[in-house]
Amino acid sequence: MDQQLPDNNPIETPPPQSEGTPPSAPKPAAWTANDSWLGLGILILLVAAYFLAVSRLGESQSLGILVVATFEFILLIPIAIILFFRKVSWVDLGLRGFERNALALGCGLLVVVYFIVILNNLVMMALGVVTQADVITEMLGEIDSPFLFAFVTAIVAPFTEELFFRGFLFKGLRQKYGWINALMFSSTIFALFHGQIATLIPTFLLGALFAYMYQRTESVLPGMFLHFIVNSMGVCVLLTATQFGIL
Repeated sequence: MDQQLPDNNPIETPPPQSEGTPPSAPKPAAWTANDSWLGLGILILLVAAYFLAVSRLGESQSLGILVVATFEFILLIPIAIILFFRKVSWVDLGLRGFERNALALGCGLLVVVYFIVILNNLVMMALGVVTQADVITEMLGEIDSPFLFAFVTAIVAPFTEELFFRGFLFKGLRQKYGWINALMFSSTIFALFHGQIATLIPTFLLGALFAYMYQRTESVLPGMFLHFIVNSMGVCVLLTATQFGIL
């Protein structure tokens, strides 16, 4: 009778990962946290120089159009500088595919965050605080180019902002501070970058959601897609309200 020999090399099956826990980063960034802080410093200097130059040109409709068309691209300059000196490809920012199931989770979380955004806007309007909608409505009146504004806001902004704040800043800070602290840092900076006290909390929450999606997928594309949804909805509402004289 044959006797079954014990298996000296058993194959261990890893425990299933919890759905609510983001995976640890499989690959560290090719740039350091200090590089990310340096990139942020370069961005601050560029934005300051940009608005200083704009302020010296005086107000005009053509200048307003120029600002709307070019400002978002400033975010790409610090990334290009750091990646050039580190000899890193832009693909390493997270320009890669991802599991589609993650996007369903992101859309579900976006509904929750968007509910908070609506509540925040209602509270700010009740308090008489100048909201982002007020600023954008005034800007639309000055530039008289709603299609350009819609394109930059819905298409360009999600692309450039996700590359900088999630693909570059969050990923660079994550390997030194951990993903939660990096999420907090990058989302706070993301909220401050938009320069609106009235939308500070909603913008922080959106940034946190986009960073969480990056952590889960190691791709910047889900955040871009969700960012596109948020900005597109906002633009459609504002343009419709402006068209019918509601704002």
